[in-house]
Amino acid sequence: QAGRGAANALVASADELRLEQALFTTCPQQDNSWGLHAEEISIAADSGWGEARHAVFKIKDIPVFYLPYLTFPVDDQRKSGVLLPKVGSSQRVGLDFELPYYFNLAENYDLTLTPRYMSKRGTQLKSEFRYLTTEHQGLLQLEYLHNDNDKPRDFGQRYLGHLSHRSDFTSRWRGYIDFTDVSDDAYLTELGSDYNSQSDSQLYREASLSYFGDSVHSHLKVQGFEILGNYNQAYQALPQLSLAAAKPEQLTEHLQWLWQGQYAHFRNDQAFYSSADRLHLEPTLRLPLITPAFELTAETSLLYTYYQQKSTQQLTDEQSEISRALPKVRLHARVNFEREYDWFGEQALQTFEPQVQYLYIPFRDQSQIGLYDTTRLQDDYYGLFRQNRFSGLDRINEANQLTVGWTTRFYDNTDNELFRFSLGQIFFLKEPEITDDLLTQDLVSTESMLASEMIWHWYRRWYVSSAVQYDIDSKKLIKSNASLDYRGSENTLFQLNHRYSRAVSGAEIQQLGLFGAHRYSRAVSGAEIQQLGLFGAVPIKQNWQLIASYYRDVTNHRMIDANLGLQYESCCWAVRLVARRQVRVDLESSITDLSQLARLDSGFSLQFVFKGFGDKAGFGVSDMLSNGIFSYRRPYLLTN
Repeated sequence: QAGRGAANALVASADELRLEQALFTTCPQQDNSWGLHAEEISIAADSGWGEARHAVFKIKDIPVFYLPYLTFPVDDQRKSGVLLPKVGSSQRVGLDFELPYYFNLAENYDLTLTPRYMSKRGTQLKSEFRYLTTEHQGLLQLEYLHNDNDKPRDFGQRYLGHLSHRSDFTSRWRGYIDFTDVSDDAYLTELGSDYNSQSDSQLYREASLSYFGDSVHSHLKVQGFEILGNYNQAYQALPQLSLAAAKPEQLTEHLQWLWQGQYAHFRNDQAFYSSADRLHLEPTLRLPLITPAFELTAETSLLYTYYQQKSTQQLTDEQSEISRALPKVRLHARVNFEREYDWFGEQALQTFEPQVQYLYIPFRDQSQIGLYDTTRLQDDYYGLFRQNRFSGLDRINEANQLTVGWTTRFYDNTDNELFRFSLGQIFFLKEPEITDDLLTQDLVSTESMLASEMIWHWYRRWYVSSAVQYDIDSKKLIKSNASLDYRGSENTLFQLNHRYSRAVSGAEIQQLGLFGAHRYSRAVSGAEIQQLGLFGAVPIKQNWQLIASYYRDVTNHRMIDANLGLQYESCCWAVRLVARRQVRVDLESSITDLSQLARLDSGFSLQFVFKGFGDKAGFGVSDMLSNGIFSYRRPYLLTN
């Protein structure tokens, strides 16, 4: 950002420029939005640094703060020093004031220390350390509050630690660490964090080492989740080792042999099975035939899994050691048709892509196997062609089924997709067995759900998308959504969205939203959630931007989340004021009645950017869209 200045006196030499009674700003001529006024400013040409003595920072000729001595860069170099403060307020923390100090320790690592004053809770110290080398990069964040004034004296210290690290040892070996820890379950909801949302209900932890070879690749990791609040903890994988063929070996001209295997040790002291060892082996023979016009794949696999389970209670032999062997046969075919088509008066290319899949997996009773890393997957259109309707390996669904589906697309003469529609359904050739397994018992059906998905580039910057899941047997709508998007530019976004979901953990959910809608609390049996929302981001005048959102629980007649942001940005400075009010997330108490009166939290934040004076860029819309309970999703599909 180019700057300009003025002075009562100027003294220039070969290596220094000195100005007396000086002014420095990055604003253009005739624009005095902000300026740094100093008795003396010295600029060294060789070092690229400037020094200001007895400096007063002014906005529109109004003094804001005074600094007896200040150094600043006059080029792209980084410099240690005070960054611009952040000011805010909320009912949970009171007045919120942060003053960051940046330490430029070296070219490839730096540190930012931020004292944070909260009128209701006390003074917190936040730190962020970043590093970058040819092989390693990462970030370490620590937050510490010695004594929370809003808690009992014996509550103890409050802290957050976060580490994100990546290593590229060689072109084949990679390492990764993602770890977050907090002192108590209410830390995020009460104090907030720069790297976690206040509505997060779990903390993810992983450390992994991966190898990518020519014929095989391996992945060793330890993984776990810390569940926040009064809810059961999840299993941790300590460790998990996966091996797989990355490049299939050719047995004949077309026949391929693939294999994958996995060993995992799980622990959870709160669960019925306190620990378990799992070994999974899966060899596969595949015969693919792929041409531009059609694809045909035939494959058969053997899925063998061995479990050794332990519990604090007495187990039977069938519970302590279990082995499961399942053959799998899959046939998949797809044909690609193309034709030229007139699309509303313009030349277009239409494709028609029917596909069919036969899948056979025999029934095995798996009710004695614990659920260590397994849950149901979404049954959207693309999920119809999955080989297993569960994540993980603890459940493999029985299948003697035929999946039929088709997709049609329209492309313009520059290959931009104008329209896409998909429709599919699974036909069960044999009705699945009924078990007492809660995870699989609702899969029993002679005909599965009908699933469709549509995305339409309607007109210029307007888009329409929708998805539907319909249960043929019960003749009930399971899930649906429809959205209308306008994507004018980075600063002009709009979305009208309707979303309906039934029987999510026993709840029935209906949502209507502009810019999307989500379930904001854990579903409870017999509950129904209906939400109405509004979100838009639009320029209202030159340099002015308005961002607003409002979501309402129509069923219980209450507001869920509301944000109103107003920002101004010119070529040399920017300011944003955001006010928000939302349902207070309380993870320490389980919700048993969604109709109970919700507690709300209100607050505001104020941010300044002075370009060329510590910051080079202004504000974008995307960072505000990620705040609050709801966020912008494009496109808004059932799997979001």
